[in-house]
Amino acid sequence: MKNVCSLVLGAGLLSLTACGDHKSSSNVPLRDSLQATTGHYEASLISMNSHLGGDVTGKAVVRVKGDDFQVEVHVGGAAAQVTHMQNIHIADECPTLASDTNKDGIIDSVEGMNSYGPAIIPLDADLKTQIEASETFPSADFSGDYFYRQNVSMLEMMKDLMSKNPAPQAGMTKLKSALDLAGRQVVIYGVASDTQLPDSVATMNGELKHVSIPIACGTLIKVADTEDGSHTSGGKD
Repeated sequence: MKNVCSLVLGAGLLSLTACGDHKSSSNVPLRDSLQATTGHYEASLISMNSHLGGDVTGKAVVRVKGDDFQVEVHVGGAAAQVTHMQNIHIADECPTLASDTNKDGIIDSVEGMNSYGPAIIPLDADLKTQIEASETFPSADFSGDYFYRQNVSMLEMMKDLMSKNPAPQAGMTKLKSALDLAGRQVVIYGVASDTQLPDSVATMNGELKHVSIPIACGTLIKVADTEDGSHTSGGKD
């Protein structure tokens, strides 16, 4: 008989019960991550490489309640009519001017990753899977603005994020512990295709240079423990 897992929600306690398989230790990290992540998170997006991508502004909001994981991203002032890759990254800081280690005046995706680390959640059209054959990211309108919203089952997403990855894609990683959203970075990418970029700009996974340039970054802060508005201090837990 196939294993059947039931998600039990009650009295603020979320737990996973494995039926037909007593190897419950494999469920502990997943259960702990679901419990620890509940809350309301926000990140104010700060412009990067503004001489290439414009003065980008915006905010990312993540709401986790029970098994529901919802993300909203509001962006203004980005490159118009351009598709913008966007990810939640694992590390705890956005790049600074010092991140431009080759001194070419541009913080490229490789230099940026030294600060915000590899991606854990691509904010594309399907949050259930970390790596897709064809990722679909939002596109800015004629004014350089866009709004993105996606919902997913937290349980389904976490199963994928905590699965084994025998051939990890460069710039991306799986989780080995709780998701712990507070302190993670939201990064927006993409400049106009006709932007002149020097040969020194590095990329990953064979991406085009203009697609991979980071243009905004923000740190997720937990602003409330629950959706009923009870507040907590910000920063990484």
